[in-house]
Amino acid sequence: MKAICSQIVFFVIYALICLVSLLPLPVLYGLSRVLVVLPMKIAGYRRTVVIANLARSFPERSYSEIQQIVKEFYRYLGRVVAETIWLSTASQKSVMKRFSLKDCHVLESLKKQGKSVVVMLSHMGNWEFLRVFSCPLQENVCGYNLQQVHVIYQRINSLLFDKLMYSFRKRYPYCHLIESRNVARYMAKHQDIPGIYFMISDQCPGPIGKSIAVRFLEQPTLMIEGPEVLARKFGFAVVYGVIRQAGKGRYGMHFTLISDNAAAEEEGVVTRQFARLLEQDIRSDSPHWLWSHKRWKRTPCNKA
Repeated sequence: MKAICSQIVFFVIYALICLVSLLPLPVLYGLSRVLVVLPMKIAGYRRTVVIANLARSFPERSYSEIQQIVKEFYRYLGRVVAETIWLSTASQKSVMKRFSLKDCHVLESLKKQGKSVVVMLSHMGNWEFLRVFSCPLQENVCGYNLQQVHVIYQRINSLLFDKLMYSFRKRYPYCHLIESRNVARYMAKHQDIPGIYFMISDQCPGPIGKSIAVRFLEQPTLMIEGPEVLARKFGFAVVYGVIRQAGKGRYGMHFTLISDNAAAEEEGVVTRQFARLLEQDIRSDSPHWLWSHKRWKRTPCNKA
């Protein structure tokens, strides 16, 4: 009976999201200001976390400057919610018009060398636009065909929300999602087949397992070691990827080479370079990173 009720709840919410997603994106932006941004401000959604993260990352900025970033950040978060809902049913052409690939020569060069690539991403821009890589109209991703493109995801604690997000992300037939706990096994099995592995790499590491200590945004920071460890293990190339806003509801993904063979790098080099490049992007576009994430709940001084 419980399982049946869960299924009913899932289909009701799924149908509601699909129905709302049919509204034009400008209308969804307006609704998000009223139904998402305003309630977050009133309820103070993680406001303490956001302000603390910003103050520690930018000690040189005044209180008024921090408050301005907070204000812009909540507006940005509302837009991300609106765009994510819109993506649920948006046409392929509409999605592809709003998302473009820049600096493709970086990946094209690695493809010519027969290399597999780990693209280290962050929570900048709107990462949900990654599903564009599985649109049938998308012939390839910088030279790699769609069957060679893999997006790594981490399960969400809420089973219902996880199922919803997985269903929407798997909307297109070519979407190859790999759960983070299965990616090492998959890479080992397919290491001789060139491919791209898009991995969000700026989460706070879990309490169990290794992590890599870096200096990031004026603070001692622990970074997850998975992307670097896997790339070094299999001799993959590593590329820094960032989704930058190119206008309201429009994004471009930019690529920067970190290493054409991670196995040849000393431990920590890849992750420290990722942190350095990400910090540059955050400093140049501060409101558009996920400041509400408890990024520093574990530090090199306190791993528990």
